[in-house]
Amino acid sequence: MSHAKVVRSTTVPPVVSHPTSLTHTPFSGTPTTTGALHASSIGTGVPSLGISPTATTYPSDGQLHDPQPGPYIPAGGVGTGGETPVYDAKSDFDYEPLALALYQEYTELDLFHDGLARFSVEEFTAAGLTAEDRFLIEFMADQEVGHATIVTNILGAEAPRMCTYNYPYTTVYEFVDFCQKLTRFGESGVYSFLPQFA
Repeated sequence: MSHAKVVRSTTVPPVVSHPTSLTHTPFSGTPTTTGALHASSIGTGVPSLGISPTATTYPSDGQLHDPQPGPYIPAGGVGTGGETPVYDAKSDFDYEPLALALYQEYTELDLFHDGLARFSVEEFTAAGLTAEDRFLIEFMADQEVGHATIVTNILGAEAPRMCTYNYPYTTVYEFVDFCQKLTRFGESGVYSFLPQFA
């Protein structure tokens, strides 16, 4: 019996960084509209083909219907055949929403850092926010590094890059309000396109 040697990549994907020297000044220059990317069209829209004949064939009766790949592992999940899952865009329809999500993650990443840098401890305290609240904002910013990193690595070398941002808040109260609005926008956008991935 021969034993095949498994070679695993030791390359670690790069982590998205957030420069602390970003400017947050109003835009100067001439704005332009470039429009959405487009390719040649093969028709006038998505045809209505109805439900796929195999879409509802699983019996959903609470029983196991296929051999288990291992103890307590039901058949059919990603990676349950021993293959390493690969997370990448499978279509233009995957790539475009992921690019939009990455811009959202970049904005949130920069926003949380900007508020913490812009306002003093005294200003946060005067607004009724404690050190624990500031730590939570910093924790959320650190989470955005992870989110931006994973989406960047899914999209690859040509993934969008961080922009320069100008925020409308001037007080801690306005900062917190803007954070709530921006993150709500991002979450609702993600929920709307998740079911569409291939």
